[in-house]
Amino acid sequence: MRALLNGLIVALIFVFTIGQFMDLSLITVIYTVLTAFIMVASLFFSKGLPKILGMIMVVIGTLTLVFQQQPLDIWAEGLTKNLPLICLIVVVPVLGIPIGLGNYHQQIAGFTARFQDKPQFLYLFISGLFSLIAPITNVGSIFIIDAMLEKLKLPNALLGRVYVRGITSVHTWSPYFASVFLVVYSLQIPIYQYLPYGLLLSFFQVLTAFLIFKYVEMRHIQFHSIDFQADQNRKKLLELILAILMLTGLIFLLEPFIDINVSVLISLIVLICAFVWGTYLGFSKHFLRELNNYRKTIFPKRANEVNLLLTAGFFGVVLSHTRISDYIQQVWGSLASVSVLLLIFMTIVIVSCLSFIGVHQIVTISTIVATVSYDDLGIHVITMAMMLLSAWAVSTSLSPVSPIMPIVSGLLKENVYKIIVRWNLLYAVVISIVHTIIIYLFHLFIL
Repeated sequence: MRALLNGLIVALIFVFTIGQFMDLSLITVIYTVLTAFIMVASLFFSKGLPKILGMIMVVIGTLTLVFQQQPLDIWAEGLTKNLPLICLIVVVPVLGIPIGLGNYHQQIAGFTARFQDKPQFLYLFISGLFSLIAPITNVGSIFIIDAMLEKLKLPNALLGRVYVRGITSVHTWSPYFASVFLVVYSLQIPIYQYLPYGLLLSFFQVLTAFLIFKYVEMRHIQFHSIDFQADQNRKKLLELILAILMLTGLIFLLEPFIDINVSVLISLIVLICAFVWGTYLGFSKHFLRELNNYRKTIFPKRANEVNLLLTAGFFGVVLSHTRISDYIQQVWGSLASVSVLLLIFMTIVIVSCLSFIGVHQIVTISTIVATVSYDDLGIHVITMAMMLLSAWAVSTSLSPVSPIMPIVSGLLKENVYKIIVRWNLLYAVVISIVHTIIIYLFHLFIL
């Protein structure tokens, strides 16, 4: 069954890609049917709260559409709403293959060891590693960086903070992340136009987290000096930096000139560049073998993410055709009528609070995007995007059901709520305020 599903999801991405170049109704029907099948299968393979949330959204959405007697095109719109995001979460991890083959993590470990007697710079360096590696490896970056730091035996109180904050700082800008793509794609903003604003939000996240760590948290963490030596190959570090700059730059350069779905463009760039990278390293055969091994593990490994993305997209479209969308619009409209500053802050707070109790931010933000108009709120579309992506980043650092928290909890063998409440709650509160002020200033003076 798993082999069949892994083959079907690859076929789905292939057919969807072909559909971007050939405008045929038959292709649309094929990838819509495949998406429906994959969505049901992802419910079967997903686990925990994502499974429950997914089933609730599918059941309520299906009953609503049947009761309303909606035409098939509404069903198709709901089923395929977040299909471009499926392309991203399935294809982008392929970039982790050349990183592993090139043994970059072992080389960079040597540079990390240089800062072990300077905790504030160690924290900043690890945050920088996430900014470097996470944009193209997503949650895989946590495993990669943890492997680099394993022999340093750093305190969990440091790692529990920097792992969560490091990767969530990328949620506001990287076009390879589902968060950025969902928001900018749904709001129809070209990624190259949004990117500078997302980078600015990320900069303030990293800076704020560093200042909190240096002046508040560092004194409460006990560090031990460890004698550790490792290779420090500057060429490897330079290769990695250039590869990431090239990958991001290609999207920035090509998107305005290539008239296809951006997710397809990113997926093609990822596959081509990953193969070229592997070939440059002299591991082309190894790359193809690792690629095939990865294909075999898509299900159940990514079932939770596939489930939440497809069901949240479906549910969002259903809500947009009900009166509930009017109520949601009224709530956000009321906040905007009082103050845009209040609107920004409360959006971050509402999404974060719902995430903390188990409602994944994909569900909440998909619903907001589908039902709330930035024109009706009287704000610029970039303001809307910055507000939602800030909410996504903050809520991820507080969510026990996002992939990040279970991964960090498992690696550090610490309770999830200890990581959230004791180590990251202060950061979440402060960055919510900082982001609110930054976004509001842009709303007033720039956008």
